[in-house]
Amino acid sequence: EGLQKFADMTQSDESSPSRPLGTAELLVEASFADLRHGGDGNLSKAHSLKKKDAESRIVHLQPFPDSWIATTAPIALGLLSDLIYTKFLALGHDAREVLWPLVMSQLVRWSVGAPNDKAELDAITMTDDDYNSDEVIVDVEEWKPSEALVRIGCKEWSRVFCRVLDAVPDLDKVESQAWLRTLGISLSEALAKNIELEEKIREDIVEAKLATLGIQNGSFTGSVESNRSGQNVNYLGMLPTLKTRCIASHCLQQYMSTFVDQFAANTAEEEISCLLETLKQSRLASSNARNDEDLALAFQEAFFDQWGDGVEEVEAALQGTGGGSGHRGSSQIFFLTQEASATKASILLLSRLYSEKNDWDSMAYSEPLLMEMVIGVLSEFLSSEAQDGLLIDANVWRSAISEKGIQVAYYCTSFAGVVLDILGLVHNLEAEKFNRQKESLFPILCSLVRVQSSEIRHLVSDIFRKQIGPMIQVPDSGQRAV
Repeated sequence: EGLQKFADMTQSDESSPSRPLGTAELLVEASFADLRHGGDGNLSKAHSLKKKDAESRIVHLQPFPDSWIATTAPIALGLLSDLIYTKFLALGHDAREVLWPLVMSQLVRWSVGAPNDKAELDAITMTDDDYNSDEVIVDVEEWKPSEALVRIGCKEWSRVFCRVLDAVPDLDKVESQAWLRTLGISLSEALAKNIELEEKIREDIVEAKLATLGIQNGSFTGSVESNRSGQNVNYLGMLPTLKTRCIASHCLQQYMSTFVDQFAANTAEEEISCLLETLKQSRLASSNARNDEDLALAFQEAFFDQWGDGVEEVEAALQGTGGGSGHRGSSQIFFLTQEASATKASILLLSRLYSEKNDWDSMAYSEPLLMEMVIGVLSEFLSSEAQDGLLIDANVWRSAISEKGIQVAYYCTSFAGVVLDILGLVHNLEAEKFNRQKESLFPILCSLVRVQSSEIRHLVSDIFRKQIGPMIQVPDSGQRAV
């Protein structure tokens, strides 16, 4: 009976499909309603939660029901990868010039959003009055993907690369290089576009926040002032869009690890340089964002705004942040994660180039870039760990290493996984390569023996046994210290 009431309420929605929901769709929609409002899992009460949704909803910018996103969206987009693998590769030049741009536009639409920059800006600068107006019409050509669709779209980028790379051995050399060049440039352009939008939204949020305080900021050239009065812009309403853009950058960068080995081995210097430059832009943009105090205050305001008026709600919010010390509601956690994934992707790509034999001198190209990044990351990690390491629980360190579970907004915990990758790289360096870098690496390795993370200390000890021991005529016994 409760589910039937839920189905009736769903059908009465203006945005609901014209057909009745199927049994599986009904259960999924009811489960999402229960999760959104912290229900007890009793779906017979889902109709009351659906009523809350109807009362609190101001505008629906997502034209798809949750059940479609959860069940059908990955399959729908996955068909594009299958088309590329089964049909496009055999068509050669015509497929790259005519068909691939159509496929890429869909991948960009899912992972980044509509290509219309003005539409993106208009949507995020809607005032409170705009949101509450009954005249708001959402054009499907201008919609922005939700976080769920962004994650699906970014994962499909990885699947496209993997499908093409699997087919490379069966293609002739000219065709394989042409496809890899096309895919590499397309991925770089998609990530660069997302970073550009992310920067634009960040500047507009800060400018709008300062405008509400009567402060004119001449350092930004954002277009909020030209669209409508800065004092009327709901800058807190822009934050979810900024978070989604940040997640899109992180996911695109994170999934690069699934195809970086073959990509590094088969791609030319031009495409590698283009992708590395885009990743550098992502690192710089996220670094600027995490150090932006005005943006951090806006995130904090949004976090407090969710507390409500009751004492119990405030206590629950503080308990969820570990007493406030974890910065879970702050901007740093989003941008540190993005910066870490961009750094990890760059180091992974450069390390593969450093160890692979290509048609071009990839070792000479990658060595200075790789070592500069390695020294920079390890130095900043040590600085952050010395300042904040004693405040961090051992369980948090273990979660940071595994990149799962509790997340706190410190550089040292956000980059713990990156540091492990770097130390693994150093451990596996050939003796000749390590010997060339020993003067810059040895002091940092000595400093790393005192960090709080036992995983990092153990890996450092392995490096000393394998790389430093032979230099002082101490053979590697192969036994790890306990």
